[in-house]
Amino acid sequence: MKEQQFSRFILDSIPVAMVTMDADLKITSFNSRAEELTGYTAQQALGKPCHEILHSSRCENNCPLQTVQEHKEPSTGLEAEFVNRYHEHIPVRIGTAAIENHKGDFIGYLEVIEDMSREKALEREKNNFLFMVAHDMKSPLIAIQGLVDRLQEQHLEMDPQKLGQYFKTITDAAQQIESQVKEFLDFSRQASDQVKLSIEEANLEPLIDNLIYRHRPRALEKSVTLRSEFDKNIGTVKVDKKQLQRVVENLLDNAIKFIHSRGEVVVSTRATGREVIIQVKDNGPGIAGAELPYVFDAFHQSKVSDKGHGLGLAAVKAIVQKHGGRVSVQSSPGKGSVFTVRLPRSEQW
Repeated sequence: MKEQQFSRFILDSIPVAMVTMDADLKITSFNSRAEELTGYTAQQALGKPCHEILHSSRCENNCPLQTVQEHKEPSTGLEAEFVNRYHEHIPVRIGTAAIENHKGDFIGYLEVIEDMSREKALEREKNNFLFMVAHDMKSPLIAIQGLVDRLQEQHLEMDPQKLGQYFKTITDAAQQIESQVKEFLDFSRQASDQVKLSIEEANLEPLIDNLIYRHRPRALEKSVTLRSEFDKNIGTVKVDKKQLQRVVENLLDNAIKFIHSRGEVVVSTRATGREVIIQVKDNGPGIAGAELPYVFDAFHQSKVSDKGHGLGLAAVKAIVQKHGGRVSVQSSPGKGSVFTVRLPRSEQW
C-alpha cells in the first residue's frame, strides 16, 4: 500500500500528463496533470478506452500508439492539437512507449502529453505584436509625419479651413495610436495579474440584461436579434462585476461584429453542482478548425475580419482564469459559434 502511495506521489509530481494503458488500450493510470489537461478525474478515466478520454489531432491518422504497436518503437516530440472535455483546443507534445514486465513481455502503453500552450502563445504573441506595431501603427505615424512636414513648409500660405482639416487629421491619427496602446496596456495588466479582483455578490440576470439593452441598437443596425435565457435558480454569484461585464461585453461585441445580417445572438446561463455557466451563442459564419486553438491569443485576427487587434478574447480568457474558471469555444464554418464561460460556484471563494 505504501509503495502504491509513493508511486502515485511520484506520478502526481511530474509536470506533464502521464497515462498508462493495458494491451487493449484501456486506461490503467492517470496522474493529476492528466486530470487537469483532459478535464476528467482519474476515477472517470480508469478502465475507459483511451479514445474516449484522449482526443488529439493524431488519433484518426498517425496515432503514436499504433507506431508503438506495429514497430515496437517509442515516439517522442510529436506535436498535436488536443481537445479536452471542455472543448478547449490545446497544443501539445506527445511521447509514447511500450511497457514491458520484468520478463520483457509487452503488457501495455505509456503516453506522455506535454501542454505547450504557454510556449506556443508566447511565440505567436511576439510575432503578432511585431506585426501589429509594424502594420497598424505605421499608417497613422506616416500620416502624422507627412502632414507635419507639409505644415512646416506651407502653413503660412494655408487658409484656416485647410489648417483645421490638417490638425483634425493629425489629432485623429494620434488618438488611433493612443487607443491601440491603451488596448494593449489594458490587456497586459490583465495577463500579468496586475489587476486585482474586487469580489462581490452579483445577480447575473440584470447584469446581462443591461449589456443586451446597451448592444441592441448596434445589433438592430444589422437586423440581428439579441435575447437571453436565464436559469432562475442560480441566485447570486461571487464575482468582480466590472470584470465580468467586460467578459460578456467582449463576447457580445465579437458575436455582433462577425454575424451576418438577420442573425441571432443568445446569451444564456445555467448552473451545475460546481459551476455557473454563461454561454454566448450566435449563428454567424463560424470559425475554421485551424483557427480554434488561437482565438484567445493576443493579437490573433480572424480571417473573417481584420477589425481590432484580437485583444478582446485574450482579455476574456485572462479575466475568467483570474476567477478560477475557464473559457472555451465550439464552432465550425457556416454553423455559428458558442463561447462558454465556466465559473466556480460561490462556495469556492
